[in-house]
Formats: sequence, structure tokens, C-alpha cells
Amino acid sequence: MVRCTSAISWLFCCAYGLRAQTTQPLDYAAAPDPLAVVSDGRIVEASGIAASRRHPGLFYVHNDSGDSPRVFLIDRQGQTRSVIRLKGARAVDYEDIALAPGEKAGTWDVCVADIGDNGNRRPSVTIYRFAEPDLPQRVGETVEVEPAAYQVRYADGPADAEAFAVHPRTGDGYIFTKRPEGGSAVYKLAAPWNARQPVELPKLLVLEPPPALPALRIVTAADISPDGQRLAVRCYAAGWEWRLPPGMADRDFERIFKTTPFELPLAAERQGEAIGYAADGNALLTISEGPSPTLWELRVPSAATRPAP
Repeated sequence: MVRCTSAISWLFCCAYGLRAQTTQPLDYAAAPDPLAVVSDGRIVEASGIAASRRHPGLFYVHNDSGDSPRVFLIDRQGQTRSVIRLKGARAVDYEDIALAPGEKAGTWDVCVADIGDNGNRRPSVTIYRFAEPDLPQRVGETVEVEPAAYQVRYADGPADAEAFAVHPRTGDGYIFTKRPEGGSAVYKLAAPWNARQPVELPKLLVLEPPPALPALRIVTAADISPDGQRLAVRCYAAGWEWRLPPGMADRDFERIFKTTPFELPLAAERQGEAIGYAADGNALLTISEGPSPTLWELRVPSAATRPAP
């Protein structure tokens, strides 16, 4: 059983019991496991998580607004293995992080989404992108990268957003807005991305998680599975997974938005704003804002594991 850890979480847990739609994916465990407590005092507002492809078992995380332009690389024990400083970048409001296929086959880029806009005032927002760096010689040291900066704006004007995902095969990016009433407008950043000038993103649709209290439908993070067949979306105290029907190709990915989502049995976290698939696709990782957050893992039982893509 996942325990509620605060008064707000308790209210959310009560709301879970009132919801009619509680279908869960059959191949995930009934509840997530706590992997570790992240003790690095600099990680106090974890707002995004993405599994490294170059460094198995390590995860990129970052803080919300108020931090400098940096990303932390942590391990399964919650220890910081590296700090990555983004040279020349700003940190207005980092909200999510994703891995994108690199220029060469088998390489991956880290994409940091500076897309938060609580006042709906920013004429454009920025995605910073850099190749996965080497690990430093000493554990915990800082490495510096020079990211490319992609300026994007929405076709229908400024919007607040906290969720960003990249398709691992096509390289297309998707921004999911945060709406107080719940649900999310989805915008597409088609590959190849253009860093030379701001790009206007078309709105594909409005994604609607199943009916529930608004706080259970406000989108705060998203990720696409390494095989490109599943989309995980989390809200403050709920999570959903959309799946492509069998036999769909990469070009068919956007049909996923027309399918019925499954509820994910996520941990009751203080302020859940991060979700990401493991590099092999056989687990989902979550982490919360707040000091000393717990790193959670929702695994597929070994008998039902999927092969890595």
C-alpha cells in the first residue's frame, strides 16, 4: 500500500477512492518501490527526471524555477554522480527533461524544457539541448556543456506548461500545457528542430485524462517509452499511460492520443512533478519537489518484462 505523506496527499488519496475509473495496467506492479532518498541539499524542487542512455542506471534531474542553469545526474542510491552546468543558458523556469536521439545512431541528447510560465506572459519559451556528457573523473564534480537553444512559441499565444516529451525514434517533441481546470493542450515540435529562429508550434489537440477532481488532472510531467509505444503523463497525485494499438509504426504515434488511458499506481508524493521511463522501458521513475525527495520506481514484474528497443 502506498502511504499518504501529507494532508494534501491524504485528500488526494480519498479522492482516488471516489473515482469511478480505476483501471490499472496489468503488467505493472501493484505499487512502486522506494529506491532511495536523495540527500543532495541542492535538489530541493525536483521537477523533471529522465533516464540516461549512455550511463545505465543514472538519471538526469533538475530543479524548478529559482535555480541556476544546471542538471544533476543521480544514481539509484540517490547519490549525485555529476552536476552539469549549461554554459550560456538561462534558467527562467525549468519544468521537464527528456532524451532525444542524437545526430549519430546510438547517441542521445539531453533536452531541458524551460517552459514554465505561471502568468502566461512569455512570448516564447526555450528548449536547451546537449549531447550526453562524459562522467567526471571524480564523483559529484561539475562538467560544463554548451547547449543549443531552441526558441518556440505557441500558435495561439502564451501558455503555462510543465510537461515535455520526445519521441525516441522520430525526434519529434511534444509540450503539454498546464491548465487549472485539468487536461492539457498538446503542441508539437517537429524534427529536425531549428535553432536559427523561433518556431511556432501547432496545437494538435486537448488531452483529457479521465474525469476526476481538477488537481488530479493538472498535467505536470510526461515521457514517451523507449520503444515509442507508450506515453506516461502525471498530475500532482495521479498518473496515466496511453498505449498504441499493436502493429502501429513510429509515424502513427499521434494515434495514441485517441486511445483510452490506464491509471498508473504511483506513489503519493508531496508535489509530484516528474515522471520518466527507465532506459529499458521496464519501469517508471518518479520524484517529488521538496527537500530530501524519495526516488520511486514502478516496475514491470520480471515475468512480463519487455526487451530493450
